[in-house]
Amino acid sequence: MDSVKTVTVRFDETIPAVAQGVALLSFEKNLRLLTGMDVRVFKDKMGDDLKRRREMTIVQRDNL
Repeated sequence: MDSVKTVTVRFDETIPAVAQGVALLSFEKNLRLLTGMDVRVFKDKMGDDLKRRREMTIVQRDNL
């Protein structure tokens, strides 16, 4: 039996929650159709209340 494959998606805070939900379900469905695998798509919910770190780009954060 194949194992579950997971994908984590990060949305910009300006993308409405309703759109995020629809996009996640659509992405999961399409990945399953394209790969034939049991794919589960999750939303990255990492929050950070340190303003300076929130304003960093992804590259800047990765270099910390």
